[in-house]
Amino acid sequence: MLAASGALAAGLAATLPYEVPGAGPLHPAPRAGMGAGLAALWRVRELRAITSATTVAFLGIGSLTTTSVLLATELGSPGAGGVLMTAFALGALAGSLTLGRITAVGPGVLVRWALVATGVALGVAALGSSVAVTAVAFAVAGVCDGPVLTTTLRIRSQYAPDAVRTQVFTLGAGLKLTGASAGAALVGLAAEAPAWTLVTGIAGLQLVAALVHVLAAGRAPAAVEVAPATGPSAASATARAGRRTPGAP
Repeated sequence: MLAASGALAAGLAATLPYEVPGAGPLHPAPRAGMGAGLAALWRVRELRAITSATTVAFLGIGSLTTTSVLLATELGSPGAGGVLMTAFALGALAGSLTLGRITAVGPGVLVRWALVATGVALGVAALGSSVAVTAVAFAVAGVCDGPVLTTTLRIRSQYAPDAVRTQVFTLGAGLKLTGASAGAALVGLAAEAPAWTLVTGIAGLQLVAALVHVLAAGRAPAAVEVAPATGPSAASATARAGRRTPGAP
């Protein structure tokens, strides 16, 4: 299975478009400093919100693999932990391909609702009375979690400054993996606890992540309306009050 996955990934990578050598500028722009990516993650409101929220969410998602095995054991089927995670993964793939393409709502709103729905579904899974019921809840949780990744990539692509775009993507992914690793370590320390309480904690972290996104995003600045003016200064006053595009000076 791993070999087939690697072969499939290599085949897909071969279909990616590549830039023609020499097509870039003759004098490339100087590289930004090491701290510029972290500064962008903090200063840009949308990047700060999505990075904080996904790091908290992955504190729970990273421990889901271990917890699913413990939960399946409590349900009387120790070998069904893989079934639960497979259901979650397939659901996440379906969610990425369907719900992740929604553009009728803003990406921030979509992330919040996806995190809340994931938490609710995992909460239901924690109360499941059989492997079948729990697997269905895991699949639903995966469907709800799928849009988080696609929307995260969309937000970073839209708001990351050009000079630090690579750093923003790399640091964001690194922070998520750090959260996942920390979550796995915490579950290892709490392995003696009832599995349903661990899953409930993971579900709660998704809700906390949604709240973190709301707090970190804050409110978008309201547009300033300028009353009509007469004289030569009218055009300049209106221009100063116009809405700035992301990344504009």
